[in-house]
Amino acid sequence: MSKIPIKGYATFDPLKHCMIGSGFKTEWFSEFQIYKNNKIMDPLKRIAEETEEDYQKLDTLLKSLGVQTYRAKLDFNEIGSLKNIYRPPVCPRDHFAVVGETCYHVNVPKHDNICYTNILPQIDQSKLFLDNTEQIWDFPLSTAQIVRVGKDIWWDTKNLKNPLADAMTKKYKKRWEEEGFRVHMTNTGYHLDGMFCVVKPGCIVSVLDEVPDYATNFPGWDVLFIPDQHWSKVDPFYEMKDKVGGRWWLSGEENNNQLIEFVNTWLNNWVGYVEETVFDVNMLSIDKETIICNNYNKEVFEHFKKHKVEPIIFNFRHRYFWDGGIHCMTQDFYREGTQEDYFG
Repeated sequence: MSKIPIKGYATFDPLKHCMIGSGFKTEWFSEFQIYKNNKIMDPLKRIAEETEEDYQKLDTLLKSLGVQTYRAKLDFNEIGSLKNIYRPPVCPRDHFAVVGETCYHVNVPKHDNICYTNILPQIDQSKLFLDNTEQIWDFPLSTAQIVRVGKDIWWDTKNLKNPLADAMTKKYKKRWEEEGFRVHMTNTGYHLDGMFCVVKPGCIVSVLDEVPDYATNFPGWDVLFIPDQHWSKVDPFYEMKDKVGGRWWLSGEENNNQLIEFVNTWLNNWVGYVEETVFDVNMLSIDKETIICNNYNKEVFEHFKKHKVEPIIFNFRHRYFWDGGIHCMTQDFYREGTQEDYFG
């Protein structure tokens, strides 16, 4: 079997090899007393089944667009208990970074590494960089927080007051600069793929007008700002907001206190922080002319048309439970293209 090739210089270069995440199965809960509680298990079953349906639909879509796909699969028989995992591999983007011709899998906790035991051996080992010697839980080396635009990289880091994290940041920044990249640092604590999307050269969609400084970093580029647009889509979220601390939402279960208590107690690491994530810009480019997005937005689609980009709507139904959009639930392994200088 041929190995998965590795290359990634820009988020909009033609995508050829891509990993897709996976969720969970309801039988994994058989060890819990709630397994026969329909008030809890019926919604969990709905999440499990519809999440897998959506992954399969995405798999079919990507293959139809000429992309070779790979599924992250958690082998439950290997771990034996739901208590032994942190979170299913729903958002592989959080655990990998492809920069240039290297795939980085850095500081991924052991309980998360279990999720990728079927994927790691398939990657071209000469291009796989593993570093789990000094685990810093929040050290952000992933393409959820790294935006690649040819020769330029925007990287958001946090925990800079931690000396070890600071040293690791300098280590990778130096490595990439030696490979010819210009590395631009931000320190917002956000996942950049939830803040802005570089659709193609000259075209950006963003929810923030200050991260990064577009006039300085992308001079002359056409940036569409859509601040706060996403919350109009999830009005019922506010009914559930206080009960869950703003961290997740499942439509129709706003008053299901048994489910809320169970998720908050046992699945605390499974849900993210939806109040800080904007899914409308969490999009996956297939190439400079094609992009997959979560839903329809008139302004965004007019922006796409202006720049001759064809949008494909793909609705990840439980993105507000998992805190992850189409970009998060994938990890591109190989895109055509080179270290082109778009600002030289």
